[in-house]
Amino acid sequence: MTTWLRGALWLVWLTMAAALWHMGALRTGAALAAGLLSTLLLVWPSTASRRRRSSLQYVEMGKDPVGQL
Repeated sequence: MTTWLRGALWLVWLTMAAALWHMGALRTGAALAAGLLSTLLLVWPSTASRRRRSSLQYVEMGKDPVGQL
């Protein structure tokens, strides 16, 4: 998932939690817990390592190995 999409989903999550708190559907503790959970999920670094493994790698073909004659 791209960084901007994660940020957009995080903002939607926080907005909905704030709206539910404002309407009285969530208590203060539950709204704060939802905000903390969403922040932890936003900064979770699991996608960065996955993106690096799946990146395109170009291999140069037809060259002699370095150091051998």
